[in-house]
Amino acid sequence: MSDAFAQVAASSKKIAPFQIRLVNGQQYTSSQLAAGPVVLIYFSPDCDHCQNFTKDLLKNASVVANKQVVMVTFQAMDMLKPFVSQYSLGSYPNFKVGTEGTSYLVQRYYQIRSFPYIAIYDKKGNLVRTFEGEQPHAEIFKALKQI
Repeated sequence: MSDAFAQVAASSKKIAPFQIRLVNGQQYTSSQLAAGPVVLIYFSPDCDHCQNFTKDLLKNASVVANKQVVMVTFQAMDMLKPFVSQYSLGSYPNFKVGTEGTSYLVQRYYQIRSFPYIAIYDKKGNLVRTFEGEQPHAEIFKALKQI
């Protein structure tokens, strides 16, 4: 019984009320998200697992083609900008990449302990699944295809 309750509790969790600064200097908040599936990725630009996941995600970009991808870090802009350039993230219109700075709101909201942290939401805004730390990319992509 408690397992079923845990799943219901998890699926009712809405996306973090994030507020990030994009590399172009603009603010972007959770209230600006359009209706539809959202993939929130919490990462650090200097994290190897995050870099590998980003590379692999872009190679498999079709799994997020119809989804909004929000990549959030706490690192400073001077670390974020080279990461965005290196992976040409600005060329993906459905990607928003920014920093929440030292507010750590998103990090606390999800109680993130390791990177990357991926929260997948369906088109109704319900949490479908989360992945934390180094996870098999194929598993993540499979979950993404299902929403």
